[in-house]
Amino acid sequence: MRANFEDSYAGLPAAAARMFRLLSVPPGDDIDPATAAALADVPEPEARDLLETLAARGLAAGSGQGRFGLPGRVRAFARERADREESETDRDDALRRVLDHHLAGAGAPGTEGVVLLERERWAEAADALEESLHRAEHDDDPHAVLAARHDLARALTRTGDLDRAIDLLGALPDEFAALPDPDDDGRVRALEGLGEAYLRADRPVAAINFFGQALELVRKRGAADEQARMFVHIADAARVRGDRAAEGAALRRAAEIHER
Repeated sequence: MRANFEDSYAGLPAAAARMFRLLSVPPGDDIDPATAAALADVPEPEARDLLETLAARGLAAGSGQGRFGLPGRVRAFARERADREESETDRDDALRRVLDHHLAGAGAPGTEGVVLLERERWAEAADALEESLHRAEHDDDPHAVLAARHDLARALTRTGDLDRAIDLLGALPDEFAALPDPDDDGRVRALEGLGEAYLRADRPVAAINFFGQALELVRKRGAADEQARMFVHIADAARVRGDRAAEGAALRRAAEIHER
């Protein structure tokens, strides 16, 4: 399957390849042409054409109402290409354009909470994401409901409402796996979120368990940066536990992965 992604990507025009890479930068499962235009700093009609080009090559999927998204494995591949081919400054600039676009009120409904989350405005994000969850439940979109629960739990973890965060996250890994189109990326995010919540609840052993499960999933898809991030999480939990040897071992493993 990866070979198919690589072949499709190699045949893209430069502007479409750049759009593909940048689509992996902002959070969220899909994007509308107006937001994609802000992301790539191009006119909206051009952004729409680029998204349709990606969809025709199997590198993006329509998610209804003119929106496009990257399926889990495609998104991981796009993120890998962005890390290789877009500078950190370019990636940051793209994300900033999207955030400014949403904060200006031009984004799609439900994006405000994610933007506030990225801006680390936790309490405001929690309020907005609560509304996003209600909207997703009303629309009866199973994947959107799971994604909204995850985002809300992230905000609640940061505000200290750990019991509710853990309750929202608890079944998410299995629920993402049980979707008609299983979302491995969603499973990883949910397991990571559970680890972070349990770590903040001063339960490092449980946190290590969840980070370890996430690590096994990202190992299977060869996502080096994500593997390194999980090892850093494990090191953080080991430090809270008072296990300096395990902390050092996890940090060294993360460093080894980054040096490959």
